[in-house]
Amino acid sequence: MQTETHLEFEQQRLHGAMIRALSGESSAQFRDWQLFYKSAPFGVIAPHLNPEYLKASWSHPRGVIDGIGLRLRYSNIDLHHSLSPEGLIESLMFEVLEQIRVESICPDDLIGGKQNTQAQFVAWMQQFIANGGAEGSIGLLLITIFSTVWMRLNALPLPQLMQDIVESTRAGLADNMGVLLVELKANRSNQSTYAETALRVIDLVSDFITEEYRNNPSLRTKRKKQSATISQIEWIPPNNASILSKRNTQEVSINEKRRLLKKSLSQYRIYIQQYDTEVDAKKTIRPAQLAIYQAQLNEEIAKQNIPWAKLIRNYQQIFSSNTSKRWQSTEVEGLIDRRYLIRAATSPLQPSIYKQHSQKLEAQAKITCLIDCSGSMKEQRLKIAACVDSFVRVLEQAGIQTEVLGYSTNAWQGGRPFKEWRKQGQIPNPGRLNERAHWIFKDFNTSWRRSRPGIAALLRPEIYAESIDGEALLWAAERLQKNSSTKNLNTKLILFSDGCPMDRATIEANGEDLLKDHLLQAITWSEQQPNFQLWGCGIGNELRSAFKNRLSWGQLEGKIGDHITNWAKEFKSNSN
Repeated sequence: MQTETHLEFEQQRLHGAMIRALSGESSAQFRDWQLFYKSAPFGVIAPHLNPEYLKASWSHPRGVIDGIGLRLRYSNIDLHHSLSPEGLIESLMFEVLEQIRVESICPDDLIGGKQNTQAQFVAWMQQFIANGGAEGSIGLLLITIFSTVWMRLNALPLPQLMQDIVESTRAGLADNMGVLLVELKANRSNQSTYAETALRVIDLVSDFITEEYRNNPSLRTKRKKQSATISQIEWIPPNNASILSKRNTQEVSINEKRRLLKKSLSQYRIYIQQYDTEVDAKKTIRPAQLAIYQAQLNEEIAKQNIPWAKLIRNYQQIFSSNTSKRWQSTEVEGLIDRRYLIRAATSPLQPSIYKQHSQKLEAQAKITCLIDCSGSMKEQRLKIAACVDSFVRVLEQAGIQTEVLGYSTNAWQGGRPFKEWRKQGQIPNPGRLNERAHWIFKDFNTSWRRSRPGIAALLRPEIYAESIDGEALLWAAERLQKNSSTKNLNTKLILFSDGCPMDRATIEANGEDLLKDHLLQAITWSEQQPNFQLWGCGIGNELRSAFKNRLSWGQLEGKIGDHITNWAKEFKSNSN
């Protein structure tokens, strides 16, 4: 399984909280070191605020965080994207100039934030120069423009070495840039007017670049030099149309979103379903072999020295709440108990005529663990089985009902559906072409102790094949909802996986996006359900950011007790 440690989880949670506090935008958060805003990737942002720089040795992480917070606070995102020009250099300049504007209007009472953003911007420019970005004419021109605008809007000098590098280029721009710099500073509190002047600066730079290449008509050479400069900045130009489309989609009503999603899910095709299975995993294994698996699982858990009592208390505190079960009579305060009204008249000095609801601490949650049983998970099956077994034991003793499910395929590379598809002429886009296998290791109605042989079935190597994740996620979610009749019940589905869906036959016949897109739609559908939370654990880099809620997963040698302790903290931080 892929790694996202608890330390990384806590760092991203802290960074997201700091951005929300500064910007006032409650939806801002980090997922897998990617900024999300209003449940969607934020998209492009000034290169010196790249979230990857939060871990760079030369960077000032607080400057990155404060810069993002100021951007969300003082910049109208839709207006910015609507005005952003096309082109590699043009869009980059517009982005950086807007970020310089919002950082320059940081209030005086946030002096620490102002100093952080200034330090980060200077450090980024120094790093750009140190990496050779200013050796080319385009790179030198860009860094000159950025540094000149930054100095004017912030009324601060640059380090002397940087000034020496850009001095000659800045002198050549003085006649053309003087008036524009004055306008930029005068209009920095008005985004729209500022953007008009910024576009004039961009036109000026475009003219300089065009003039430079007038004697070199080779478009290939021009693009090569532009790409070399951009590669130092790590910039990908925005697609205005796709950004605006995404923003407009967010304005669609919730009911319309659900209708469109339901329509998309209904378009998912399955070529043949008659070979699909849904079975109790332990029934597919000989009792003697199952006993061996059980012994291996017991031995692995015994080595862990898990603090059971502490973990049970932690999960009781997270998932339990006081509920009123019955009336407690003869209390000294509360509601008057009419059965004792005569006592009030005959014994006025005896005040025990009241009643109150007695409170009882009860767990208000159901949790399903859904395990990816694809081939890539086979090597870690002992650790996963031990972790899930221990987790279920803790939850059950905390009063929380659990279910453990898994998914894979009954064959490699399609099996019988694939063979029948080939016999019938290989029609294009046939849909899913494999024998889906859904495994039940423990159901809600069976206790942890009686289910241990079923969980031990996770050690059977033969169940690990290919994976069809989207169908399994919908299956597990529907089972969980069916077993959760109480509306106030807190239901959670945890997907343990290490990457994208993989079924070679289906991908070869339909393209690589069919299974992945269906999984993404299933994730979106799950997150729309009331009283329901979807969590991902160990999910691969490509899909990790798609999960709003994630649990950490440490290295192979990590202790199971540490994992379960960290999960308690992560559940708790999500509920706050």
